Amino acid sequence: MTSPTREFASRIATEVVGPLKGHHHEAYAVRLDPGTPLGARFRWLKLREPRDRVFWYDHRCFASEEQLVLELGGRVPCVPKVVDVSELVDAPAGVTFIEFIEGRTLGDLTFPGKSVPRRYRKKLIQFFGSLVSIDAAGVRADRVCGNGPAEPGHLPFGGDDSTSFLENLIGHTRGVYREKRPVLDPLLDALAIPESLLEALPEELGGLTRRPFALLHGDLHRENLVVDGAGELWTIDWELARIGDPLYDLATHLHLMRYPRRQERQMVRGWRKAVGESSPGASDAVGRDLPRYLAYKRVQSVYTDVMRGAMTVSWAEGGPELREAVTHAVTSIAAALTRARRGEDGTGLRHVGLRTVATPEQIQEELLRWLGEYGDLARKTEDMRTASGAGPDPRPDTISSVDPVLLDAEQNEAIGLRRDATV
Repeated sequence: MTSPTREFASRIATEVVGPLKGHHHEAYAVRLDPGTPLGARFRWLKLREPRDRVFWYDHRCFASEEQLVLELGGRVPCVPKVVDVSELVDAPAGVTFIEFIEGRTLGDLTFPGKSVPRRYRKKLIQFFGSLVSIDAAGVRADRVCGNGPAEPGHLPFGGDDSTSFLENLIGHTRGVYREKRPVLDPLLDALAIPESLLEALPEELGGLTRRPFALLHGDLHRENLVVDGAGELWTIDWELARIGDPLYDLATHLHLMRYPRRQERQMVRGWRKAVGESSPGASDAVGRDLPRYLAYKRVQSVYTDVMRGAMTVSWAEGGPELREAVTHAVTSIAAALTRARRGEDGTGLRHVGLRTVATPEQIQEELLRWLGEYGDLARKTEDMRTASGAGPDPRPDTISSVDPVLLDAEQNEAIGLRRDATV
């Protein structure tokens, strides 16, 4: 069935690209006819419609990305506009218009682990400085997070309680994991991932320095950074934005970007200077507390990447689709496990990390074993969530929701599952 967003996009556009990759919305990029009132003002727009009953793996703070982005106009550089076209076109309820940035993502230009050109790193440092200069208590967008009323003037966790902020993040990760325990634990056990890895976090990572809270992007990685034709860097996808300790935003960014070690140190120095000048106290104790946030991100990735990988594989059809799903899952899980190996990050945190790490070959073997034994249960669990109104997990647009396929060794070889996944 064609969605209202797709139908509307086809009606007003000369070209429709999509659905675009995304878990929480169905989105399309549409090229407009310059001879129409709408096309005279905009070359491209992105149309979005929220997916129903989406399961959020990550902590969410704002009820509407559009509300938040509207507030950022003129305050944070290079953020796409939310467009009001009500006077120009009659749009279906729930469809929003966002300026579509023509260009390439930073991920297209430079892969994780590779160097990022200095001009883009400079822009990112300026971006972090501009974010912390915003009065977080004055952000009016409706909130769905925190420990008090979601209204302007209220900041979660007292406004500078970084320890409570991190404990809240850990609690959310625990809750998401517990939702999936019936089907996830066998795979975690097979990959030698102990539950204690998650349970030990509050005690090991506690005692953070208080820093004034700020608005955070929360998901600033290479695919959420777009370079336009003029070489300008734009930040997109504010769905995981939140109010909290600004050092968490830096830790998330470093974890996702995977800068070369020298560039990572340069980013930390630049961030400390820019953020400290924009918000006194916001860059305090970086050397002590950044490793703690990075440790949390590594542990969080272990659980979320295993979870996402397993569920995506269970939804995939056989043949090329399953091959692609397994290859992607193995690569993601292997990377997460490798980065969580205990002691390799030099943090000195004794109980945070894995003692042993499965190889890509072992991950693939255990993932396929899990698929045969628990894949059907995983599908039924998701079906029950949908029936109860809780909703299915977000799934890539390229993966179909079908019964899983149990593969034997001959089938594995036939579809050519990659045996040389690298991390």
